[in-house]
Amino acid sequence: MDLYHQIDRCLEKPCWVADLLPRRVEEDSPGQYFAVEGWWRRPEQLTELYRRFAGVLLKLNCYYDFQVSFHEGWVKNPPPETLTAWVEECAEGEKDYMNILLEEGESMVIVNGDDLYLSLYGPSPELLTLMEQLAGAAGLFLWKVRD
Repeated sequence: MDLYHQIDRCLEKPCWVADLLPRRVEEDSPGQYFAVEGWWRRPEQLTELYRRFAGVLLKLNCYYDFQVSFHEGWVKNPPPETLTAWVEECAEGEKDYMNILLEEGESMVIVNGDDLYLSLYGPSPELLTLMEQLAGAAGLFLWKVRD
């Protein structure tokens, strides 16, 4: 099956995020969400956050093969240095997103330079448990966005 078709299939599945916050902030929240979000978008904070994302992905790649779409085409299990550089490049905005297919294309992680979270689509129960552990170890929370 075409890997780009698998991306489309994954995008239709339930989505979870590995986020700085433990749940969605409601629109009428009395806190200062936008000020805090702005702080995390400062270059030094964004770099630190995306390094956490890279650490989660490197650990995840110890358990699952990755098919990564970043620049041109696909790379299976890119070297750790390359994967880390690509994640950091997403934060810098030169190429702002990366698709990672795993579980033989049944699940996908998206790194998007516009987001302060990783998106996880269609995880199996095993992958979800592992991702929750890895996210937690990186100071992130895993929560469900939609079915």
